[in-house]
Amino acid sequence: MLVTKREQQIIDEIVKKGQVSIAELLDVVGVSRRTLYRDLQNLQDFLPNYQVSLIKIDQFYSLKGELSNLTDKRVVEDYTQNERHFMELILLIFEQAKLADFMSRFAISQPTATNDLKIIEKNLTFAGNGLVREGGLEVIASEYSKRTLLVSCLVSNLSTRDIFNFSDAIYQENKVVQLFQKAYFESVTIAFERSKISNISDRTQGILRLFFIVTLERLGQQHLIENHYQFRPSKKALDFVTKIVQNLPDFRLNLPEIMYLSHMVDVLHFDKGGNFLFNEKYDTSFSYKVRQFIEDVSVTTGLNFSRDEKIFALLNTHLRSSFTLPQLFSDDKNDLVIRVQEEHARLFKVISRCLADVFDKKFSKHEVALITLHFLATLERSSRVFQMTALLITSRGRVSMAILARNLQTQFPFITSIKIIQVSQMHQEDLSNFDIIFTTEKIEDDAKELSSVSFIQLSSSIGLSNVSGIARDIRKLRAKRTPRPQNDTMIENPLDFQDFFLKSQVILQNFSISELTNIADFNETIYDLMRADNLIDWDLLERFKRTSFGIPKTNLVLIHGISKVVPRPEFKIFDLT
Repeated sequence: MLVTKREQQIIDEIVKKGQVSIAELLDVVGVSRRTLYRDLQNLQDFLPNYQVSLIKIDQFYSLKGELSNLTDKRVVEDYTQNERHFMELILLIFEQAKLADFMSRFAISQPTATNDLKIIEKNLTFAGNGLVREGGLEVIASEYSKRTLLVSCLVSNLSTRDIFNFSDAIYQENKVVQLFQKAYFESVTIAFERSKISNISDRTQGILRLFFIVTLERLGQQHLIENHYQFRPSKKALDFVTKIVQNLPDFRLNLPEIMYLSHMVDVLHFDKGGNFLFNEKYDTSFSYKVRQFIEDVSVTTGLNFSRDEKIFALLNTHLRSSFTLPQLFSDDKNDLVIRVQEEHARLFKVISRCLADVFDKKFSKHEVALITLHFLATLERSSRVFQMTALLITSRGRVSMAILARNLQTQFPFITSIKIIQVSQMHQEDLSNFDIIFTTEKIEDDAKELSSVSFIQLSSSIGLSNVSGIARDIRKLRAKRTPRPQNDTMIENPLDFQDFFLKSQVILQNFSISELTNIADFNETIYDLMRADNLIDWDLLERFKRTSFGIPKTNLVLIHGISKVVPRPEFKIFDLT
C-alpha cells in the first residue's frame, strides 16, 4: 500500500485513538483544513481496495474492516510545494517530463499538476522566457538562459556551506540536487579546492561552482552554449577559468564553453556585471534604463528621487543581480510583500508599472517589494527627495527642546527645520505651514478646531525612546502629502553669443583627425584614451567602472568630467567601429 507521509499520520492517529475529530487531525498533520479534507477524501477513495473503510460519524472519523492490511504500508516521498516547483522546472529544462510524469512522480492530481505549470510559466515570464504546452511541454529559452535558470534553482536549494562541503549525505538529503549527476558536484568541488582560489567571497565562489556544475551537466546532455554570443572576457577571468579547467582532467571543455564560463566570472566577480553593458547597443544600456526607471518613478510620484546620491548605485546593483540570477518561485504572499503593498500601496503600484515599462519584462511581487524598499529607504535617508518641515509644541524650556529637535533631525535627516513654540503660542501659528507637528503635551481640542491635524506625541525627555513608532507615524503623514516646492535658487545664465563664438573658434582651430591604435576591447580603449593625453584623473575612471558612458539612442559614448588636473577643455571624437 502506497501512502503519503500525511496519510500515514492520519491512519496512525485513527488506529491509535479509535476515532478522532478534524481539530485533532489538524494538530497532527499541521496543514490547512482544505488540504486535510482532500487527504481524507483520498483515503476514503482507495482504502476500500484493502478491505478498509474510513467512516465519519458525528464529526469523528474512524476505520472499519481488515485493519491488519494497514500494517503493510510504504510511504511515498513527500515534497513541499516549493521543492516540487523547482524539480518540475529542472525536469522540463532537461526535457524529461510530461504532465503524467509529474502526477505519478509527485503523487499529485491533474488539476494540481496543471496549476504547477501555470506557476512555472509565470516565473519563466519574469525571467524573460516561456513555456509551450501544445504538443508537449518545452521551456522556450536560450541555452544561456536555461543554464542561468538551473543555477537559480540550485542556489535556492543549497546553502553556501553545503556547496563548499558537498558530500554524499548532502546529496541524499536534497531532492532537487539529486536531479543532477553527483559526479559533477564532486569533480567541481575538487577542482576549486585544488585551484586555491583567493580574493573572492564564499557566496560568489559558491555560485560560480554551480555554473561549472550546470555546464558539465548540460554538456553531458549534449547541449552546447550557442555560438552567436560574442563573449569578450577579461584576462583575469580567462586565467581563473583555465585554472579550474586544468583541474578537471576527466572533462573536455571547448573554447566557446571556456569563454562562456569566463564571461560569468566577469559578470559575477571581476567586473560585477559591468562588461555585459557594452555587449548591448547603447540605446539599451542597462545603467541608462536604471536611470530612466528612477526618473519615471520620480515623475509619477512627484518625488525627485534622482536628487539622492545613493539610489542609482543601490538599484543598479540590485537590478543587475536580479537580471544575472533571477529569483524563482518567491512567495508573493509573505509578510514582507503584504506589508509593503498595504502600507505603501501607491508607491508599490508605481514601481511595479515603471519596472515593466522600462525593462520590458514582468517582475514578481516579491522583487517589486524589495525594490520599493530601496525607494522607501531613500525617503528615510535623504534630505533632498522629500524635505519636510516640523513644528514642536511644548511647555518645557527652550534649551532642552533645542536638544530634542537636534536629535529628531539627526534621526530623521529629511526634516529640514523644526520650529519650537510654547503651547500658549499654538493658536498664533498656521499649522498647515508644517508637514509634521510634534508635541510633548496632550493637546486639548474642546472646540474641535484641530480635528484635521495629526499630532505626533513625544516624551518630554530629550532622548528619543520610541524612534520606530515616530518613524511609523511620519510615514503615515508622508503617504498623505505631496512635497512642498523646493526653493532651488537657479542663477540665470543667459547665453553670451560672443563668448560662444570665441570658444567655438578654439575648438575648430584645434580640430584634427588622429589614428588610435587600440585593441578591440572597449574597456582597454577607455584606458588608452586616458593615458594618451593625460587629461583626466583616475577618479573619472573609477566612475566609469560604476556606470556606463553610453548616450542612449545615439550610438555615441561621452567621456566627460570635471577635475582640477584638467588644464583646459578638450573635445574629441573617436570612431570605435
